[in-house]
Amino acid sequence: MTETLDRIPAHLRQYVAFQDYGAYDEIDQAVWRFILLQTHARLALTAHPAYLRGVPDCGISIERIPRIEAIDEHLARFGWGAVGVDGFIPPRAFQEFQALRILTIAGAIRTHEHLAYTPAPDIVHEAAGHAPILPDPEYRAFLQKFGEVGQRAFSSPHDRAVHDCIFQLSVVKEDPLATPAQRDAAQRALEQLLAAAPPPSEAALLSRLHWWTVEYGLVGTPSDYRIYGAGLLSSLGEEEALHSPSVRKLPLDAACIDVDYDITRPQPQLFVARDFAQLSDVLEGVASRFSQRRGDLRALETARASGEIATLELDSGARATGRVTAHEELAGGPALAVLEGRKALDFEGEHLLGEPTASADDLVVALGPLEGGASSARLTEDALARFVARDQRSRYDLRFASGLRIEGEVRRVLCRAGRVLALSLAGAEAGASDRKLALGSVTLAFADAIRSVSAGAADPSFWPPSSFPAARTPAPRVRAAAEARVVALYQDALRLWEHPESPDLVPGFTRIAQKLRLHAPGDWLLRWNLLESLRKLDAGVVLATMLRDDLLEVEAATPGDAATKAPIERGLRYLGFEPRRGRRAAARP
Repeated sequence: MTETLDRIPAHLRQYVAFQDYGAYDEIDQAVWRFILLQTHARLALTAHPAYLRGVPDCGISIERIPRIEAIDEHLARFGWGAVGVDGFIPPRAFQEFQALRILTIAGAIRTHEHLAYTPAPDIVHEAAGHAPILPDPEYRAFLQKFGEVGQRAFSSPHDRAVHDCIFQLSVVKEDPLATPAQRDAAQRALEQLLAAAPPPSEAALLSRLHWWTVEYGLVGTPSDYRIYGAGLLSSLGEEEALHSPSVRKLPLDAACIDVDYDITRPQPQLFVARDFAQLSDVLEGVASRFSQRRGDLRALETARASGEIATLELDSGARATGRVTAHEELAGGPALAVLEGRKALDFEGEHLLGEPTASADDLVVALGPLEGGASSARLTEDALARFVARDQRSRYDLRFASGLRIEGEVRRVLCRAGRVLALSLAGAEAGASDRKLALGSVTLAFADAIRSVSAGAADPSFWPPSSFPAARTPAPRVRAAAEARVVALYQDALRLWEHPESPDLVPGFTRIAQKLRLHAPGDWLLRWNLLESLRKLDAGVVLATMLRDDLLEVEAATPGDAATKAPIERGLRYLGFEPRRGRRAAARP
């Protein structure tokens, strides 16, 4: 774990949360075990072979919630690592971790009320879903490349609003104290926001690719496929439902980003990659459309509209970082870009302006050759001297072939490798023909062209440092008195199970079942565990029948839709019991 923590840049450390393993109680452990027993059994037939090999290779046990430190140690053999986080982290931070070959794992675990699916990140999804495929070399290379593309893709204000809305929905759904009205309100807020969506941003398009590959991907052919997407590998309901003929299976290509998804409903179609190598090809096809591969006017407009920090890679070798607030077009191309907020200008690892700063001076990038054809990317001090204004030795009148003209009093000339990379100007003005723009005090950087425009800062030192917080995950659960009694019954059952050959086991399980009838008539998960233990031992036929009948009665009395009842039905099928349709279980004595 220490080696992985040492690889985390200072600005990302704030998102790390250390796993408090003692915060998981026996209900949490039972949730993990219930899901893993059944998904692993089914996935032996339907998952990509890398999954079954990867579960033990990643330090994951079917019986107990894994320790994140153990997953980190196992992934280190493949050049990756793992750290805990506390639920949602910003999408760009998630992509940065992925680019660093670090799997982020939310330490919380879903409640048994949302056992089949939860929109909140949890350890079932992120450990049992994402980790097992990482030992495959082609897949993990794709995932790292995805992170590299993702951290440079521009989002939009709408993306950030949707992220906040999904976060709020997940919090409310997992909060046992939340009312149905609060859950409905959070759901409606998300639906309204999605209904009013503008054209998708680069980050939104990339999130679609992530959904149709990393989360819900299939590999093979539309008629003969295997599962590798983490959302399918970790979901009891969707892993089974996807095989229905009503779910269309389409060949994967870059056009999948034109298909949106709804996280609140089963997907009507899924995409099938030929193999893991094709994933990288499709990613490259999508990334080739993004601003990070261009430096044209559209890329600058994308950066401006996003409102995010952007990095302009210049053909001079310098990089300008800040928020693009304005740009000018002349002669059919970009001639000027203005960056505000926290800013930096770096060249070969050196910050030319000192440490990144939010000073009042803007950072202006002037583009294109100078008047007369001289390259501004290779400007020397001698060549610069001919632009000194007449009779004003410190005032420069810079003219560009595009028609752009910049005037200002030079305070400092920034030179490296024999070239002028930037000027510090006071009282600067820019314009062309009859138009003028007052710039004031600025740093003026030169380049013939922009090579690329990327979201975020290329240099991690641009961001203020942060330290590892004292946050622990998961947060301790506050169990109601009835649930606390059930936890104690789980502990009693485990103590009995430590001696399966003991004649006290079946009588002890019987006493626990009777206490469940008295104190927790609606609890089904412990009953299922008792029944699963008896089936393993082929013992306690009378008690097993009683437990089965109790489970059927709980299922019949459970309010909600089929998805709410599904875990009980699936659990009984897993144990070889066929659900009894159209009849209630026998009345209790």
